[in-house]
Amino acid sequence: MAELIINGQMRLSQIIDRDKRALVLFARFGIDLGIGDKTVAGICRQKGIDLQFFLLMVNTFLNPDYFPDKQLKSVDTDMLIGYLVESHNYYLEERIPYLQLLIAKFKKNVDHPATAQLEKFFDQYIVEVKDHLAYEDETAFPYIAMISAYKKRADMPAGQIDYSVGVFEERHDNIQEKLSDLKNLLVKYFPPANDRYIRIRLLNELIDFEDDLINHARIEDKVLIPVVKQLEEQLKLI
Repeated sequence: MAELIINGQMRLSQIIDRDKRALVLFARFGIDLGIGDKTVAGICRQKGIDLQFFLLMVNTFLNPDYFPDKQLKSVDTDMLIGYLVESHNYYLEERIPYLQLLIAKFKKNVDHPATAQLEKFFDQYIVEVKDHLAYEDETAFPYIAMISAYKKRADMPAGQIDYSVGVFEERHDNIQEKLSDLKNLLVKYFPPANDRYIRIRLLNELIDFEDDLINHARIEDKVLIPVVKQLEEQLKLI
């Protein structure tokens, strides 16, 4: 499929037809279905969403090769952090609980010793995901919000700040990688059983979650980190 670059004149329904991943992205901006033939610009106007920021997020999320070099200078850091926090809330409050529900259902329906291993592995993985998100929410994002506030007031931070986005970049591991092991357990090591549809459903959800995390990480790597480095340079913090 050819790369889809979203613009303000496109209808939102067109975007969903071309790439279903846009569904979870729209929800993070408070855009619900029942959108009729509204354009991107129209729905952004109606919802009070900054159009250029919306286009930046959607295009970076959906297109692996999209790099918004010229747009980075005008990104609103607080808006960006708000979007990322909303994404974290979606993972913690909706996506992860639903996966846990599916795994519990799969375990109940499949009489095989490996089901306990699958559940244990997933639970351990979720602990890692929650730790990863908590570090961003409690350490990295507050730091970014603080230096953004300094920039807006056009003054310099008082005293030494013992943190930088470089620390965040070094710790920014790929939390989606272990999902491959979970998928392999389901595809390769569980024998055929009366679980065909629940297994397919669970696999589809794991694949979608993995894809979502990859796209989320790309926004942090291609947008957040460069924007914060730019802020640090302006404030002479690096």
